Amino acid sequence: MRILRAAWWAVVGVVLIGTSITPNTAEAQGAAQGLSRWQEGRHYRRVSPAIPTNVAAGKVEVIEIFWYGCSHCYTLDPFLERWKKNGKPANVEFVRVPVTWNAGAKLHARLYYTLQALKQDERLHTKVFDTIFRTGNGLLGRDEASTLETMIDWAKQNGIQEKAFRDAWNSMWVSTKLRQADDIVRRYRAEGTPFMAVNGRYSTDVGMAGGTEQMLSLISDLANSEKAR
Repeated sequence: MRILRAAWWAVVGVVLIGTSITPNTAEAQGAAQGLSRWQEGRHYRRVSPAIPTNVAAGKVEVIEIFWYGCSHCYTLDPFLERWKKNGKPANVEFVRVPVTWNAGAKLHARLYYTLQALKQDERLHTKVFDTIFRTGNGLLGRDEASTLETMIDWAKQNGIQEKAFRDAWNSMWVSTKLRQADDIVRRYRAEGTPFMAVNGRYSTDVGMAGGTEQMLSLISDLANSEKAR
């Protein structure tokens, strides 16, 4: 289940008399050719107004809006990991943003940012998904206090000291990141997960793009078009 959430010109030939194609021109033409496979409004949406990004100059931000309790996010995760290692354009900075739509999602989001504060998010992100979907442990308790104890037990099993986890969980940094995540999800008007956004200007998802591999190709093409812009 997916939780609720014109064609460009193609360069066919160029006749040059006494001129040359600069690297920037060639790059822009290549980006346009890549994007010509996709149709705005069908495969992706334009975000209006564009949303400011939080990446360095020359970088293109790609956001995945996700929830640890979403089975489609779990299915997408290994494809995203492979894309990050082997398919992602060099100029892309990949950012995960968890949803905070309800009490359970908000606690899962706090777990994600707690791991990020401890610099353990890359090591344990997939492990969280595996714990939830392979073992049936949703990492949630009856309330926030029992959830924290459940997550501490899990963290200790994965090499994190209890005090470090508690301190990060209760930190101002994590609370700030949660507020920022809520704002990002709201501004993109994301109604389902997983939801992908490119450089504050475009959004798409697996269904809209026509499949997982298609979506990753589309994201790369959108990112390359932003670099060439």
